[in-house]
Amino acid sequence: MKPSHRQYAPATTGLKLLMFTICLFQFMNEFTSLAQLLPVEEVEALQTIASRLQYSDWQVARNSCSGGGRLNITYSLNSQNLVRFGSNVTCTCNTTECHITHIQLKGLNVTGVLPEEFANLTFLEEIDLSRNYINGSIPARFGELPLTILSLLGNRISGPIPSEIGDIATLEELVLEDNLLDGQLPSNLGRARSLRRILLSANNFTGTVPESFGNLTNLTDFRIDGNTLSGRMPSFIGNWTRLTRLDWQGTSMEGPIPSTISLLTNLTELRITDLTGPSSTFPDLRNMTSMTRLHLRNCMLTGSIPDYIGQMTRLQNLDLSFNMLDGQVPDSIGRVSFATVFLNNNSLSGNIPAWAFVGNRKMLVIPHP
Repeated sequence: MKPSHRQYAPATTGLKLLMFTICLFQFMNEFTSLAQLLPVEEVEALQTIASRLQYSDWQVARNSCSGGGRLNITYSLNSQNLVRFGSNVTCTCNTTECHITHIQLKGLNVTGVLPEEFANLTFLEEIDLSRNYINGSIPARFGELPLTILSLLGNRISGPIPSEIGDIATLEELVLEDNLLDGQLPSNLGRARSLRRILLSANNFTGTVPESFGNLTNLTDFRIDGNTLSGRMPSFIGNWTRLTRLDWQGTSMEGPIPSTISLLTNLTELRITDLTGPSSTFPDLRNMTSMTRLHLRNCMLTGSIPDYIGQMTRLQNLDLSFNMLDGQVPDSIGRVSFATVFLNNNSLSGNIPAWAFVGNRKMLVIPHP
């Protein structure tokens, strides 16, 4: 009796089904990989950016971003810095295409003019070109991007901040320190309510700090040192209750320090110096117990040094020099493990406290005769 072939049919069918599934999976993988291409306009934008930043041999293709993550770029053999540049360009892919989302080019001695073509990368969330030699102005078209971070720290960028930057509802960090920027601060920045960090120190800004900045209630870090501003230090800083760092040094603004500063109980670093105008008593900082650096130099402060500074047990640096403070240095301050204390050029009296000579403290006190 001949064996029936029908008993092998299920096994044969299962094997065929397995082979079909494997082939389909491989096909889908290859199809997905082929589909994950950068749009032509983004490739062209990247190539133009590289050219304007004098990286003309930076080779980008549509498949440079396949799979997402870091961009795969071909470089010439003599472009060692470009490898570092490419490794900080990232993208996000779905099943059909990829988009550039982050560009970091930090500390690579890049030159050239800040390219407007960044605005053609319409999915871009981060531009970080810190510590290079880039010049030119900030393009107004940057305001069209869904940026969360714009950092041009330590370059040669000039001109004003375009008001369009305030239209970026997603912007969380605006870092423009140490450039050649000028003009007035745009009031439109007050619309960018997602901002957590605004760093504008060491530029040439003039005018007042706009009242609209009082709307930026998510701020944790605000720095405006070394600009030639006018008007009084605004009371709306009391709205910035999440603030942990405030740098307001050498701006030539008028005092006094507003009383609303007492609302900033999360501060760990406070630097205000060189205020003009009438004298005032020491501000109420008693609830800022997490303070690590307190600099109120040349702020026209009068009265005595408050005892509550002794409750700032994390305080490392204290600078109250060049004021009109009088009385003795409170003994309570001796509980704080200072690294440096500057109380010189006041009208203090009495002896230098014994705790000033304990440990590694560096203290400068010149009592009034």
